[in-house]
Amino acid sequence: MRRRLWLRAAALILSTALLVSGCGSAENPPPSPPPQSEPQPTPGPPPSEDPTTPSSPDEPPEESTEPDPEVPDLPGDLEALKEALRVESPITYTIIIARDAPREMDKTDYLDQMLAEQGYPGKNEILLVLFPADNYNIRFAMGALVFDRKISLQQMLEMVQNQYLPRSRQGDPAGGLAALINAINEQAR
Repeated sequence: MRRRLWLRAAALILSTALLVSGCGSAENPPPSPPPQSEPQPTPGPPPSEDPTTPSSPDEPPEESTEPDPEVPDLPGDLEALKEALRVESPITYTIIIARDAPREMDKTDYLDQMLAEQGYPGKNEILLVLFPADNYNIRFAMGALVFDRKISLQQMLEMVQNQYLPRSRQGDPAGGLAALINAINEQAR
């Protein structure tokens, strides 16, 4: 048991070192973050050809609403998760639901394998991987600039423990993710 704990700690430290040093190398370029488009204002009606008739709209112009962020299908408070993802932040979040992860496989090993196959998160990206078969257990990987924003690995682990885990254990992983993302955004300011 002690050997496995030591092995997991070494794997976590190694993956963190790889994140910090390997992100953006020529052999393994960082993956591009998912597109996040800013809402574009809709152009107004064309100016009237007849200058004598004032153009007053019958209805006030609609306020542009931001498109809903892409949110995975999770139990719990999806609205809180959408709101957390709408907040303007220097950090980009990618949430992956690992439905195909073998239950007997170590979750950190699964994350390491996924990172080796798909690449590491972008510089300002946090990758959050949830395992629904294992009570929505979570693993994460952080881009290099996230560390520059004064979020250490220890702080991230504490935020996962204090924000995500309590709500997830109560059957609200979506609300737990919302609380975690809000705490990260607050720490990054």
